[in-house]
Amino acid sequence: MIVRFSVQERTLLQALREVPTTRVVWEDMNITEDGGVVLLFWAESDDFEAFEAAMQNDPTVESPRTVTTFRNRRLYQAEYVGGGRAKRAHSALVETGAIIQECVGTHNGWTLQIAFPSHDALQQYYTIFDESDIQFTPLEKYEQSADRLLDEFGLTAKQEQMLALASDRGYFDVPRKTDLDELADELGISHQAASERLRRAMDILVGRSVGTATASTSEYEH
Repeated sequence: MIVRFSVQERTLLQALREVPTTRVVWEDMNITEDGGVVLLFWAESDDFEAFEAAMQNDPTVESPRTVTTFRNRRLYQAEYVGGGRAKRAHSALVETGAIIQECVGTHNGWTLQIAFPSHDALQQYYTIFDESDIQFTPLEKYEQSADRLLDEFGLTAKQEQMLALASDRGYFDVPRKTDLDELADELGISHQAASERLRRAMDILVGRSVGTATASTSEYEH
């Protein structure tokens, strides 16, 4: 179940309104050992200096720093001090088993696209939003079939599930928070099957994004 909705969340909103040509794309959020929250996000702007100055005065973040710079976008890291609503929303995702596919902030607010494992998980997330006094407006909802995944991304449902689980459990983090044995156990498959499924999924995505996909039809069987 894929759902897109807008959220009136104030994270970085003051900075975005001060520099309205800026667009922020959420990358990750980590909870530190002492309960703090560290945000990682991309920014696209025609005036990065103004946006960085605006972040210094934004009440929802502290200690923003540039992680890396490209020609038209920059990756930032900042400590979240916005009162805990974003932290509760993130915890709700973990509780429901949902996965953020896209999270974009502009001067108008935030738009999210989230994949939920079931209708019950979606309703649970809505309930948590209501209890946290976070205003949200559903924009689009649809079920993503295996055929759609195969046509749009070149992935089967099992390959997409493998990638999503690996990302959610921290397999791609540095250092890794899980390993293939744990992922295989959670999916109820062998270590070898998990390894092959993940490798083939990565091969397909890399081929689609930076080169010509060379996956054969037999690769989709996993």
